[in-house]
Amino acid sequence: MFYICPRCFKLAKYGEKKCKYCGFDFKEISSEEYSSKLIKALEHPDHNVAVVASNIIAKLGIKSEEKLIKRLIELLQEKKDPYLESAIIKALGEVGSKKAYAFLIKNKGNFSVISEREIEKAINKIKSKMDRNN
Repeated sequence: MFYICPRCFKLAKYGEKKCKYCGFDFKEISSEEYSSKLIKALEHPDHNVAVVASNIIAKLGIKSEEKLIKRLIELLQEKKDPYLESAIIKALGEVGSKKAYAFLIKNKGNFSVISEREIEKAINKIKSKMDRNN
């Protein structure tokens, strides 16, 4: 697993105490601050950083933040790269919300073939969470 340094947005291996590129101390990361940095990393000009940020959001299962969900949905509407699209859909499935669920259901047929399986998994995961909360 990797982190994205919240200062320089370079990849760092899980368990490293400081960023080897800029010296940022990873102990300073709070979950709220880190989720904001991940949202910013989704905008990174290096496509690979955006994909990794989406995967980290999914892996960490960051709590359902309206700002995060809104930005993930906006990116799905803007970005046309199928691999980033798939990673964002996976992140939406992990973060989950009624808004994410409604968006995925409504736009299910508008994504690339690469994302088809991820869409189904995300929809089922969010639906399962919503069913448990009712």
